[in-house]
Amino acid sequence: MQDNFNIKKQDKVAILSENRPEWIISDLAIMSVGGITIPLHTTLNSEAIYRVLEHSEAKVLIISNIDLLNKVLLYNNSLRYLEKIIILENLPAIKRANLGVKVFDWQNLFSQNKLGSFRKIIISPNDPCSIIYTSGTTGEPKGVVLTHNNFLSDAEAVNKAIPVKENDVFLSFLPLSHALERTAGQWMPILFGATIAYAESAKTVAKNLKEVKPSILIAVPKIFEKFHDAIWDKINKSSSFKKNLFRWALRQNKGTLSWKLADFLVFKKIRKNLGGKLRITISGGAKLNENLVKFFAKIGVIILEGYGLTETSPVATVIRQEDMQEFGKIGVGRALSGVDIKIGPEKEILIKGASVFTEYYKNKDATKKAFNKDGWFCTGDLGFIDKDNFLTVIGRKTEMIVLSGGKNVWPEPIENLLNNDRYISQAMVLGDGQNFISVLICPDWQEVERHLKESSLQLQSHHNLIKDEFVLKLFQRRIDEKINPNLSDFERIKKFVILSEEFSQEKGELTPTLKLRRHMICIHNEKIIKNM
Repeated sequence: MQDNFNIKKQDKVAILSENRPEWIISDLAIMSVGGITIPLHTTLNSEAIYRVLEHSEAKVLIISNIDLLNKVLLYNNSLRYLEKIIILENLPAIKRANLGVKVFDWQNLFSQNKLGSFRKIIISPNDPCSIIYTSGTTGEPKGVVLTHNNFLSDAEAVNKAIPVKENDVFLSFLPLSHALERTAGQWMPILFGATIAYAESAKTVAKNLKEVKPSILIAVPKIFEKFHDAIWDKINKSSSFKKNLFRWALRQNKGTLSWKLADFLVFKKIRKNLGGKLRITISGGAKLNENLVKFFAKIGVIILEGYGLTETSPVATVIRQEDMQEFGKIGVGRALSGVDIKIGPEKEILIKGASVFTEYYKNKDATKKAFNKDGWFCTGDLGFIDKDNFLTVIGRKTEMIVLSGGKNVWPEPIENLLNNDRYISQAMVLGDGQNFISVLICPDWQEVERHLKESSLQLQSHHNLIKDEFVLKLFQRRIDEKINPNLSDFERIKKFVILSEEFSQEKGELTPTLKLRRHMICIHNEKIIKNM
């Protein structure tokens, strides 16, 4: 790559691809010649891809298929720095002829030995390894510059807390363009000798689990929620005997003789549907409902949560396996080895350590604002640390809702309660500057339609159902009986609106790890919110 592509030290090479072996091969090749990898999320629209390619000054783009290439071509004439494109899959000759940059086939580069010989490059641990652009949950994405030492120190610290074994198999499906999968799903198995298998897509994870039989799975809360719902769907469709057996099994205390019987009769079969060999699962990106953690622990699937940001490479704290007995107090775990965490003014979480980033690329103002005068990284997240050094995250500073009466409300805990309801797929809490809390609800239409059938009611289009009196009463009842009793008076939901479609990455409403991009959701639902 170095000789034929003229990649010099600290040149930028972007990767726009789904998870696959070529992703890692490309990443390692870029590093080996001293280049800097620019990961791009495949869910980004054309304009967002253009902005990252231009801002990063990417010289080469490695791209997987023609659909993604078409996104780039919309801005092809405006890309000032891009010189070459390597495409992983076959590209029709007519398409190649119409491109304004040189295009190379991945396979031909290897078969014709056009990569050339490598020259010796001296790479310092503190040299930039990658620039990862943030998800932009609170505004425009920023390019987080992470060094080789940032990644290595984080991977080594995570491995001290959650050791990887050489016979472990990872199933990779979270985007490698995100820092969590890059560190935990790429660098850790490579560094400690484990195997990586790639899911065909996020939609095929359930099938791939049975095929690959992984021992480690890294996921986001939504995946575990879907697993939980699928288990209960199957149970609810079974005979009365099986339903009662399952409920009996859940009541048994782990480690007892009766639990061992329950495990043999019930839980072992459920684990088999998840591959049967899961040793550890890790949930990141958002807080997982505690009841789900308990449910999976009961059936023998350990879910370990952690906390971190792209700027911390990304893991800063993690729950160890030995902590799993302390449900209700562990929050997001304790700091990793080599990571210092403290709570600053206004409850902000502050972090120092070898895994903390160096700067935002070409953004001195943002870099300066990210650190306090003592060099602590100001995360923008709020939380507290208990006497045993366990961190609990309350929410993001910028997302805090201030009601007109002066009360502060953090939306995420309320949204977690809502999202755990069987009839709700997604929810976004509103109320800043108002005198009450309201919410936008995206229903789980499969569950709603099942309820309509059970109630002998006619199915309609989702557009009609969001105004249907029966459906509105259903959600009002769920909020009154299941959600509001768990909230303080000023946190209780007074108004809600049902949306016909879910929030999506394609519309820019979700980040690649499925976090809400609140400002985009507000823009898209401006009239609805004003009416509320």
